[in-house]
Amino acid sequence: MSQFDRLFDRKAGNARKWADQVLAEKFGLTANAIPMDLADLDFPVAPPIHQAIMTRAAVPDYSYTYIPEAFYETVIAWNARRFGLQLEKDWIKLSYGTVPTLHYLVQAFTEQNEAVLINTPAYDPFAEAVRNNHRQLVTSPLMLVDNRYEFDFADMAAKMQRSDVKLFILCSPQNPSGRVWTAEELARVGELCRQHQVLLISDEIHRDIVYPDVTFTSIWQACPAIQSQSILCLSPNKAFNLGGLKTSYVVIPDPAIRARLNAQFVANSITSPNSFAVPALIAAYTDCDAWLDEMVAYVAANFAYLVNRLQVIPEIQVMPSDSGFLAWLDTQRLFPDETAMKRFFTAADLSCVVGSYFVADGGGFVRLNIGMPRPLLKEALDRMVATYATWPRIGQEA
Repeated sequence: MSQFDRLFDRKAGNARKWADQVLAEKFGLTANAIPMDLADLDFPVAPPIHQAIMTRAAVPDYSYTYIPEAFYETVIAWNARRFGLQLEKDWIKLSYGTVPTLHYLVQAFTEQNEAVLINTPAYDPFAEAVRNNHRQLVTSPLMLVDNRYEFDFADMAAKMQRSDVKLFILCSPQNPSGRVWTAEELARVGELCRQHQVLLISDEIHRDIVYPDVTFTSIWQACPAIQSQSILCLSPNKAFNLGGLKTSYVVIPDPAIRARLNAQFVANSITSPNSFAVPALIAAYTDCDAWLDEMVAYVAANFAYLVNRLQVIPEIQVMPSDSGFLAWLDTQRLFPDETAMKRFFTAADLSCVVGSYFVADGGGFVRLNIGMPRPLLKEALDRMVATYATWPRIGQEA
């Protein structure tokens, strides 16, 4: 039995995904619902992280903190050991969640009514960071080729030629599909940004959960020349389930770009980290390699299990994934519209994220979180199959 088969009560920790009130009000579900929406893990945190937090909690001082040298040493060592990236201390800036950081980046490197380019479908907070700061959102739809996403380089080039496009936000690996871009694809992305003088922000927070038979390449490895014109957004939050600690960091080699972001942090009053964030990150990046490798293999097996189990619903096509604990399903042959899709998952007592959430070009798709113990995943998929058995097919609706 795997340690990740263990079921435990996340409601006891006030987990938002499992809150009865949220499930009832947002999705119309019961207290027996299985949530598959929010992108966090239903596994207990790795024991070394738990121990580090308990050790820190035993010190009766939760006042203002500073960032110790060990933070930088640990981040540098992790990136070298796991990804072959050679970072320098001065490049690293602790931030307090990737989504807030995207807002600061948009504020720092664009003016109101200037434009930011993203690929779609996309994680909606990318668009929120643009729109909420009164910038213009420009989208470049990904192409669906043989049930996999690909960049439309001609469209991206055309959009980057616009004089108002100042930033491009890359999601690598891609959310919601889990697609890991190849080195060749990323090299072309980097060269487009260089050619059109567009600052590149690469969100690589899902890179820690790349499946065992897949190779992840950072944008800097694919296109070394883009280092001086780019920012990496990194975080232990997805892999180690630390979202509640609001721990992330950016890596910026260029001093002028770094200074502009530092000034924006000051303007937003971003100061010392919370008392538990840095100890948790240090423990994750120092003592949890084996735990992470086992977790990634377990989630990859979960994905294979989902693909196999849903073969009995031929109208649903699962997009192949290279990473992460999120499955992206094409349901267009089963549901005539998103309203019907929502009714299906409500009937199954499951929460999900419907395709319209992903800014554009996600219609007819649904994202399911499979980062959970397999017995729970089995129950969730069994509910889908049972609901499907009595569900009207397109053209047969009452």
